[in-house]
Amino acid sequence: MRPVRAIVRRAIEAAGLVTLPAREWQRLREAMTLRNVHRKDVVEIEELYRSFVFPDLPRDPARAEILHNLHGTTVGEGVHIVHYLHRALRVGGDVCEFGCNEGATSRLLAHEILPHAGRRLWLFDSFEGLPAPGEKDRLIDDIAGTGSMAAYQGDMRAHEEQVRDKLALVPFPPDRTRIIKGWIDKTLATADVPGTVAFAYVDFDFYDPIRLALEFLDRTMPAGGFAVVDDYGFFSEGAQLAVDEFVAARAARWRMLMPHPAAGKFCILERIAES
Repeated sequence: MRPVRAIVRRAIEAAGLVTLPAREWQRLREAMTLRNVHRKDVVEIEELYRSFVFPDLPRDPARAEILHNLHGTTVGEGVHIVHYLHRALRVGGDVCEFGCNEGATSRLLAHEILPHAGRRLWLFDSFEGLPAPGEKDRLIDDIAGTGSMAAYQGDMRAHEEQVRDKLALVPFPPDRTRIIKGWIDKTLATADVPGTVAFAYVDFDFYDPIRLALEFLDRTMPAGGFAVVDDYGFFSEGAQLAVDEFVAARAARWRMLMPHPAAGKFCILERIAES
């Protein structure tokens, strides 16, 4: 029986998709082997969090592969998302992601709420990449070496079909999915939004869209809900500023929690009281 990699190579080349020299195929095989080896690291990391930080983190053998394939999100942040999502499921409401990009984190959210038939997944994204930065967005981590905040406009663009492909891997029912395309200042002003939100992942990078998402959650999230906000203290200064201003103005209703620095650059907001 021929090795699977040889069959795959011949099939790809026969289809005219790509022809690589033998040495390049060797490098590709080595990279794939190394990636599969590190897949086991995810299991170890999750178990360490379960042992020392989140003892009630639910077990799911299928989760490791999804955590392993997150893009731009650390495994530590992924574990935090899972933990606080499951805590939030104690209250009523749907699950939202603000800034879903190509859907790697959407897939994680969908996988975790799949058994909860009454929950819908709302995914908000412009699918036009990053917007123009506002006056409160100052570059603190030049992740792509562009030299300016304005140069990131239109970057990190994904397509709606990429998200749907990720959700199909779960598989998450299309009738429980709402993908809302457009800029958040316009989409949140329509009637096509969830009435109650139990959990949200906010990954909008810049001050204005994060502020708008948090103000929406202040109107729709009951006490006991949680939001994880990505890029707190990273990339754009506006992300942290939006969160800090929001919590300071609503200290009676919201509490901010910080992860261990090794987990990544994000924060957790807990809804502690109704308005």
